[in-house]
Amino acid sequence: MKVGAIASRPPITAEPGITIREAASIMAKRRIGLLVLVEGGRLYGVVSERDIVRAVAAGLSPERPAALIATRDVVTIDAESDVLEAARLMARRGIRHLVVVKGGELYGVVSVRDIVREAAQLAAAAAGPEEAEHAMAPPAD
Repeated sequence: MKVGAIASRPPITAEPGITIREAASIMAKRRIGLLVLVEGGRLYGVVSERDIVRAVAAGLSPERPAALIATRDVVTIDAESDVLEAARLMARRGIRHLVVVKGGELYGVVSVRDIVREAAQLAAAAAGPEEAEHAMAPPAD
């Protein structure tokens, strides 16, 4: 299975100048753990839930620009890469999200949750149709 097939698309993006509060609000409303910052059509960085928690814990004003807490050295993976490669990369780097690119362009975001969901569906499908149907049911909130 290719990463592009399970990536969340299109990625949720914002400009680096938004405030930390605005970034947190977008992430909460969209129920995402990673916000991709784009400036002038190019990848600027990413803000994760962890970044926001660290900023709040450090006493940083939520009115400061999200760019201050963004990770600029973004770990990316090609949409044609195998999901197992994505999982290994996340494990090696200790991260929960990868920015997915295709042809050098921003394509989507893949998370550990996406990979686990795909693995569960594949395992359930191998076990039988009843288990596959259960595995594909949306999670209860």
